[in-house]
Amino acid sequence: MIRRWWKTKTYRRLYDAVADAFAAGRDAEAEAACERALSLAEDLYGPEDPEVLPLLYARSSAQLAQGRLEQAEASCRRAITLAERAERTESIEPPLSRLLMQLASILERRGDLDGLEALLQRMLAGYERMRDPEPCEHAVVLTRLGLLLGRKGRRDEAAPLLTQAITLRETVFGADHPVVAEALFNAATLRPKGASPEPAEEMLRRALAIAERPSGATIDPLVRASILHNLAVVREEQGAVDDAASLYEQALDVREGLVGAEHVSLRPTLVRLAQLRHAQGQLTAALPLYERALPLAEIEHGAGHPIPEAIKAWIAGARSTN
Repeated sequence: MIRRWWKTKTYRRLYDAVADAFAAGRDAEAEAACERALSLAEDLYGPEDPEVLPLLYARSSAQLAQGRLEQAEASCRRAITLAERAERTESIEPPLSRLLMQLASILERRGDLDGLEALLQRMLAGYERMRDPEPCEHAVVLTRLGLLLGRKGRRDEAAPLLTQAITLRETVFGADHPVVAEALFNAATLRPKGASPEPAEEMLRRALAIAERPSGATIDPLVRASILHNLAVVREEQGAVDDAASLYEQALDVREGLVGAEHVSLRPTLVRLAQLRHAQGQLTAALPLYERALPLAEIEHGAGHPIPEAIKAWIAGARSTN
């Protein structure tokens, strides 16, 4: 009896040590405390008791933070198996939905996009079977799956998922909430190829309006720069070149103010604006933009990559015409 009492006391102390190490960002220390606490928990409660779930989740998180993805996946999958066996999954901690999201993050980090898609499809099917699914979690799964399908070039499949995510977020948070701006941006950016640009313009203008309100202060300013850039692309597609140029310039100003004038993320906007000016015959405006973009493209992709080589060709063409 005394021995069990002592083990329980030691277990609780280690459990607290895990939380303290995580709070201080000491991931290796957190993992070591997890291992010791987990061993005691398995001895005290059994290896399949829900009591071990938080420790498996914490160990997986510590391993993920240290880049040890294979071990993180194994810890997370074991936790998921235990959670699925629990008699009342709604009462376990962490909830199954959080464990599945953890696994999704691990699979994404490992580059297992097919495994990630299968997991997200499974999660989405689960939400669709529920009578009253938690809308925020449902929207997150819709968004992650939509973005993944878009990344795989399957925009027609992504579009309805991202549109549904907008509706859910509007229902929960209202039409002008920052999370709605993010959903609008995603749907506009991944519109199906060949789709009319007008709905995308409307969504991006709504997203921009939300980002520019005081309530939009929580939106990452880099997202605002991306909204401006993508809106410029749409306006250029519509033939509104002056509006597009102004939006590209605003996007550059915002991004430069955040990351500096020599960051590789400036390259796409510099090139788009340069090409627009080039097409307008404004070569003295286009050349400096191309020349700024070239070293950034070489840093990003390496010399000889098709993107910096294309920029070199545009520079040569502009100089020969000038």
